[in-house]
Amino acid sequence: MGLVSRSTAPLRSLLVFVLAAHGCGGGADTAPDGGGDSGRTFVYVSGGSTISVFSLNAATGALTARGSTTAAGKNVSFLAHDPGARRLFALNEATPGLVVAFSVDDTSGALTRLNDTPSGGDAPAQLAVDRSGKWLLVANYDTGSVATIPIGADGKVGAFASRHDFGVSSAPHLAVVGPANRFVLVACKGLDQIGQLRFAAVSGALTANDPAFVATPAMAHPRHLAFHPGGGFVYAINETSNTMDAFGYDDTSGRLTPLQTLSTLPQGFSGGSAAAEVQVHPSGRFLYGSNRGHDSIVIYRLDAQGRMTLIGHETGGGLITTPRSFAIDPTGRYLLVGNQAGAVGILVFRIDGATGRLMRIGKVSATPSAVYVGVTYMP
Repeated sequence: MGLVSRSTAPLRSLLVFVLAAHGCGGGADTAPDGGGDSGRTFVYVSGGSTISVFSLNAATGALTARGSTTAAGKNVSFLAHDPGARRLFALNEATPGLVVAFSVDDTSGALTRLNDTPSGGDAPAQLAVDRSGKWLLVANYDTGSVATIPIGADGKVGAFASRHDFGVSSAPHLAVVGPANRFVLVACKGLDQIGQLRFAAVSGALTANDPAFVATPAMAHPRHLAFHPGGGFVYAINETSNTMDAFGYDDTSGRLTPLQTLSTLPQGFSGGSAAAEVQVHPSGRFLYGSNRGHDSIVIYRLDAQGRMTLIGHETGGGLITTPRSFAIDPTGRYLLVGNQAGAVGILVFRIDGATGRLMRIGKVSATPSAVYVGVTYMP
């Protein structure tokens, strides 16, 4: 994605999303202790206007096809679910942007389209559901704004209720809600800052916090954010500088405090690369980020103070290619990488619980050009 503009041409790409019944993404959800494919963990693969349904085997990490739907709109790039995992929301990267709502069959994972609504801006990058399940937050990249969209009791989405404008050059890429559901953090690539907003969960209103921003280094271009499962730390991956920032986070004030910055690339690497995704292991012991160009997953160990120590890099034996997105399942056993380029769409890795290192155990070659991967569990 460019600094202040994005192409809204068809992505011709696939997206993988695994739906769960707990949390709003990034948290440590209750997960099964073992067993095989119960049919309760659903994987959604989206490309163009189609979302295909898969399931994930909790014992082996294998993916099994379950069907598909073709009512997702155009240029689908990001999915989000409500805390009960009975609603799914698909983002259309378009001008103007569009959000499509679905109900989810809790037995088969099948989707039924409910309705759609404008995203409140142009070329939206990502969306998230608040902790109450009553609001969607959409980062509209080209418009430079974050909008809140109400979710009805029936799962349908309404017209946007509030919009906070950072300016057209701000390029907000991601908005995430804090654990207390009172504050929102926004990765503003174009400003080299992380926006700090107050969020009114009753009205959906967004207003600037004090201070309104926390700066990242010049030309860092913060892209994605992830909360530590304990809630006291936040990690930001910077696309252009290929660095990872650690922050302390106070959920009573909604404020970040810079702690540390490390490179996402191996020492001595001189090629072109752009960092993309960041995820914290459910245990809170490990942190992962993706490099597009070096084509790897960087692995850090986290200490009790939230500080990072580099463990190493995983390339999947050369099969990781342009990893725009990846995710960790809530058991902490598996990490799934989506390749935006190359013949292999999805790579499945087993996570060593003691070291945090990755071992490749599977791949899905029938899903090229994956742009998003997420994993959670539906009990």
